[in-house]
Amino acid sequence: MFSKNIEKGLFSTEEIYEFIYDARYIILLYVIGDFLTTFHALSNGYGFEENGFLSGIMASHGIWSLLVVKMLILLVIYWNYRSVRTSVHSYARKLWDISRMGISLFGLVLVINNLMVITVRSSLFEYLGLS
Repeated sequence: MFSKNIEKGLFSTEEIYEFIYDARYIILLYVIGDFLTTFHALSNGYGFEENGFLSGIMASHGIWSLLVVKMLILLVIYWNYRSVRTSVHSYARKLWDISRMGISLFGLVLVINNLMVITVRSSLFEYLGLS
């Protein structure tokens, strides 16, 4: 297991392309979609960042720091992906599939929430009574 990581290297081009394809909905929804809709909403004064941690980082370092945080999270997801691919356990692939689907759905919820804030000036979480 460990020797596979050493032989292929941490960031082989082929594996990165496979990861990008496998994580395409995470990248599209959680990283790009959430960032663009958040950027648009905050830049035009439609709302504010609900997440206290992220709002603190953005207040100190600007809105682009959200993209940096998203990229760091994507690196953690890549690390998880590599761990699953080198695992000898039979359930490992299923764990990746569940994680990938969960993060993608979370990204979809964030994008829908941001689009609601932009268009109807109300959050999905407010509408559901969660905020």
